[in-house]
Amino acid sequence: MTLCCYCLPAIQTPLVNKFFQAHRVRGRATKQDQVWVIKQSVLIAACRVQSVDNHAFLSTVFVDSAFRGQGIAKMLLQQVVEHAEQKIYTFAYHDVAQLYVKLNFEYIDSQLLPNALLKKFEIYTKQGRNITPMCYSGKMH
Repeated sequence: MTLCCYCLPAIQTPLVNKFFQAHRVRGRATKQDQVWVIKQSVLIAACRVQSVDNHAFLSTVFVDSAFRGQGIAKMLLQQVVEHAEQKIYTFAYHDVAQLYVKLNFEYIDSQLLPNALLKKFEIYTKQGRNITPMCYSGKMH
């Protein structure tokens, strides 16, 4: 299986939104987001890096269920961090947080989040999402 991992041009943002919608994924990409995808012949994984008050926020990480357990999410996230130009914050679901740890994301106290991200985190946890704040501040390009 030949996989291609790349940052989607902004003009192709509707493609990733169709992918998210087809799989009932919460969240929609905008043309301002940096959207990373993995394609085989079709999209099989995607995530987006949003600018939230000038802070990079990784969200909407999703792998098609038919391709899970094959290292696809790891490959996708490795590309994101390899191209990082600033700290990347994310809110990882507890059941997948170890994947982020393996990629050098660190757990952080929610009170250390930038204010705009803290507000998002509080909203998400009030909605019942089982998430933890994390940050990647490794090698930057």
